[in-house]
Amino acid sequence: MQEGKGKVYLVGAGPGNPELMTLRALNILKKAEVVLYDALLDPSFLEYFPESAIVHYVGKRAGQHSATQVEIQDLIVRYALQNKIVVRLKGGDPFLFGRGGEELIAIKKEQIPYEIVPGVSALSAGSSGAGFPLTHRGLSRQVLIMDGHTVLEEETDWTWFAQFKGTIALFMGTSSIQKIATRLIQHGASVLLPVALVENASLQTQRTTVTTLGKISEEGISKFTPGPGIIYIGAVVNLREEGSEFQIPEQRSLGEET
Repeated sequence: MQEGKGKVYLVGAGPGNPELMTLRALNILKKAEVVLYDALLDPSFLEYFPESAIVHYVGKRAGQHSATQVEIQDLIVRYALQNKIVVRLKGGDPFLFGRGGEELIAIKKEQIPYEIVPGVSALSAGSSGAGFPLTHRGLSRQVLIMDGHTVLEEETDWTWFAQFKGTIALFMGTSSIQKIATRLIQHGASVLLPVALVENASLQTQRTTVTTLGKISEEGISKFTPGPGIIYIGAVVNLREEGSEFQIPEQRSLGEET
């Protein structure tokens, strides 16, 4: 193919279950000439990659990186400048802790045509799958989304944080949640505030652990799966009843008759 500028699609693949990928994402994936994909949790995603496509795994999971962010951006730009259709397939939504903004900046710097395709975030998939809402009249009218990796390293206003009247969602926070819980309690949060850890959102292996801020500050919280987890802090967690975990249907090919 002649030298020129192709097009880059930053595509959200959803929280892990291929059936939660959007139709737009699927249609774009079908015409991809190059696919750079994250750790998408369910291997059946590979079934939707065109056989003729150049495929690169560039996933990052729990400190194990197959490629640095700079290397990923260089690959995107290099293939696009070869006049190829490049799909950067990212877990969840590209612009919610997906580093899609950094990739967009690199693409725009080279004046490469692009499209952003939003995806279902694990933020909502996790709470919905566990059986509680993010917002609820009288309990929570706002959601605070934070990165558990860095919140302890930044100049966090812990008093404001502890008094937040809504739902707190922590991405990448399982290793730091005990320290976070302790800080919140020290600054006025209730030890009885409910907390849920949702692992492997949207998959058959999804698991939810419910506890309280006080127990976490004393004992921490254990993960039961090797997959990613999201932590939710707030009164809405109490709306979940035991056994309310949704039933995920058996995997089938997208577009298959039911």
